[in-house]
Amino acid sequence: MEKLSEKMKNKTSIVIISGFLGSGKTTLLKRFIDWEFARGNQPQIIMSEFGDFDIDSKIIADERLQVTSVVGGCICCSSRNELLVSLQKIIAQNSGSPIYIETTGIGEPAGVLQSISAVLNTNVIVNKVIVVYDTSQHGNNHRDCVLIEKQLMTADIIVLNKTDIASLDMKKTEEDIALINPTAQLMKAVDCDIDLNAALKGATLCFAGSKETVHTGNYRSFAFKIDTRIFRDKFEQWLKSLPEDIIRLKGFVRFQYENGLFEVHYSRGNYRIKIFENTEWMDATLSIISHPISSNEILKGFNSCIPDSESLFW
Repeated sequence: MEKLSEKMKNKTSIVIISGFLGSGKTTLLKRFIDWEFARGNQPQIIMSEFGDFDIDSKIIADERLQVTSVVGGCICCSSRNELLVSLQKIIAQNSGSPIYIETTGIGEPAGVLQSISAVLNTNVIVNKVIVVYDTSQHGNNHRDCVLIEKQLMTADIIVLNKTDIASLDMKKTEEDIALINPTAQLMKAVDCDIDLNAALKGATLCFAGSKETVHTGNYRSFAFKIDTRIFRDKFEQWLKSLPEDIIRLKGFVRFQYENGLFEVHYSRGNYRIKIFENTEWMDATLSIISHPISSNEILKGFNSCIPDSESLFW
C-alpha cells in the first residue's frame, strides 16, 4: 500500500463525493478540506448545485480555498460539459493538487465518471468514489429509492452517516446496503467523522459504464432572498409543517432580536439551525429542492415568519 501511495504522489487524484439530498456530503467535504490543508496540500474543489443559488460553496468558504461552482443543473447529466471544462482548467493550472468533486443530491457518481473520462490518463486518476448514506431515512426513501440505489451501486466507500439517529437497527441497514453493493467498504459515522486517510487508500474500482443516469425531471428547485429578519419560533413551526414533497432546504436567515447570520439545514422532517461563523456580509437566502409541488403554497406558509409590515409573499 505504501508503494501505491508513492506512485500516486505526483499524480492528480480526484475524489468524487456523492449521496442523496441531506445525507451529509458537504460535511464530509469540509472534513477532507481541513485534512488536506493540515497535510500541506492545496485541495481544488468542484461543487455542483442543482438550484439557482450557490449555497454550499458559501458554507465551506475559506480564504485559502478556491471553489468552482456548477450551478443550475446536474454534473452527471445536463451540466456535464461545464464540469469537464472546469476540470480541465483546474488540472492545467494546479497539476498534482488533489481534486474533490461534490455532486448534487440528485446526481449519480456513474454519470460523473462518464463526464470526466476524457481527462483521465496515467497522470490523472480517480482516487475514490465515496457515497454518503443517511441511515436515519433507511426504509423511508420509497419515492427516491431507484436514484439512491444507483448512487450506492457506484461506490468504493459508503459512509453510513447519522448513525446516532438511525431509524432502524444498524445491522439490518448494513445488510440491506450490502445487497445493493457487496464490494463497497462500509464506514459508520456521526457527522461524517471517518478515518479520512484510510478512506483514500488505493485507487477506485468503480467504472462509468454506459448506463443512462436517472432523469432529474422528478425534482424541482427554487430559491429566494429574504430582505428582513424573521421570527425564529414561526420559522421553526414552518419547517416542522413542510410537506413530504419538500426533500431538502438549506440556506441562511436572520432572526428578530438575535445577532448574526444563521445557517439552516432541513431534510425529511429533521432540521438544524446554527450560527454561521463566516463574518463576511451575505444575503439571507433559502434554497429548496422538492418533488413537483406548487412553490406558491410553500411561500405562503413562509409568510407567517415575517413581520406583517414587511411581508414578502401574498
